[in-house]
Amino acid sequence: MTTRLGGVVAVAVFCLSLAACQSEDEPSGLPHVTDPPPSPTASPSPSPSVAPSEAAIAERAAAAEKRYREYREITNRHRIEGTRAFHELFDERGLLGEPGVWDAVEADDDFWADQGLKQIGQTRIASVKVTGYDGDPLADGIGGHRVKFAVCLDNSEVDIVREDGTSAVKKGQPRRTIVKVVMQGQEDGRWTANEFKTTDKEC
Repeated sequence: MTTRLGGVVAVAVFCLSLAACQSEDEPSGLPHVTDPPPSPTASPSPSPSVAPSEAAIAERAAAAEKRYREYREITNRHRIEGTRAFHELFDERGLLGEPGVWDAVEADDDFWADQGLKQIGQTRIASVKVTGYDGDPLADGIGGHRVKFAVCLDNSEVDIVREDGTSAVKKGQPRRTIVKVVMQGQEDGRWTANEFKTTDKEC
């Protein structure tokens, strides 16, 4: 379920990936006829193939992560605008999967409205790590399947302010924390947010 940290709900973030490239020098010329023939070059070993189940998990986890990022983007925007997120999350995007999550999101909406809170600054997803997959990844559908993530949420550039402009963020509160997320597959092929648990682990 969604949890609050000192009156401030958990916030969201971007994933960073690195890429590297290599180049090889071209040979300077052909060997002289008097030179010994070059030694035969061994053929490169073929890359180990990925098991079909692992490839399927990776593909489905990517789809679930995309839906989670959509959930975070919508929530982030409504907190900045000072508006309620539930209608867009539930009715328009179908992102909330269980009554317990519906209640938690509505409770957060009520809390922010009652306290007159607004978010200043963008929250970001620093990293997303798949920690588990429940279900047969090779099945035709995803109904009942669950993808588990450990998400590092970075709110180091975020403040939560009351109507009088004072900050509601507690001093010493960690600015980057791990949130455990469960996304569940539905019979119609959607991934929905089913569980969020804020931890005390910094990232």
